[in-house]
Amino acid sequence: MTKYEILVATDGSEYGRKAEIAAMKVTRSYNIRIAAIYVAVGSKDSEREERVAKGEEVLNRVVETGASMGVEVNKILVGVSMQRMPQQGAMADTIARAILDAADKYKTHTIVLGGKGESEINPELGSVALAVVKKAKCTVLVAR
Repeated sequence: MTKYEILVATDGSEYGRKAEIAAMKVTRSYNIRIAAIYVAVGSKDSEREERVAKGEEVLNRVVETGASMGVEVNKILVGVSMQRMPQQGAMADTIARAILDAADKYKTHTIVLGGKGESEINPELGSVALAVVKKAKCTVLVAR
């Protein structure tokens, strides 16, 4: 099994891109292995398939960005089907669990992901970032 010292979780958002760059800078500085993960969750198969297609685009862009920085980025695309959302926050927990499972599987040292802020006055972590920070067995770097 391949080991990735850095696992960067991205959704292609502004904060996700900040996480990607931070992870690649660390990877380049220490000459270590990195993988980028995109978790595609949908309540219907067609919705999940659309998100998987978006995930492929996002991960291909991450690989290209890495190449321009002299970093080889491996891709991990996870598709999850949730037929029903039993409670609020279930999607965030599902995404966080997929990230944490990948971190365990690949013996990751550090998870890098973007945080989300409501405002500069009252900064708050996004629900996925918060769930990962709370449950991770490894180091977590949150890019803001």
